[in-house]
Amino acid sequence: MEAVLNGDSKTITIENKTLRAVKCEKCGAKMYPTSLLKPHLYRHQRRHRWFVTELRKLQYTMAHMRDMA
Repeated sequence: MEAVLNGDSKTITIENKTLRAVKCEKCGAKMYPTSLLKPHLYRHQRRHRWFVTELRKLQYTMAHMRDMA
C-alpha cells in the first residue's frame, strides 16, 4: 500500500482512492480524516511550550553562572 501525495494540499491518493485531506500550516503534513488536525496542532503547541520552558531554564542557569563569576 504505497501512498502518493499530490501537489494539491486537499487530497491524498492511496491505491486509486482520493481522500479529502487537510494540511498542517506549520509542518506541511497532510492528514485524513480532517478531525486529526486539532490533536496534531495541539502537539505542536505542547512541543513549543516544552521548548520555551527548557529555554527559560537554560537562561536562568546562564544568568546564575554569570553572577557567580
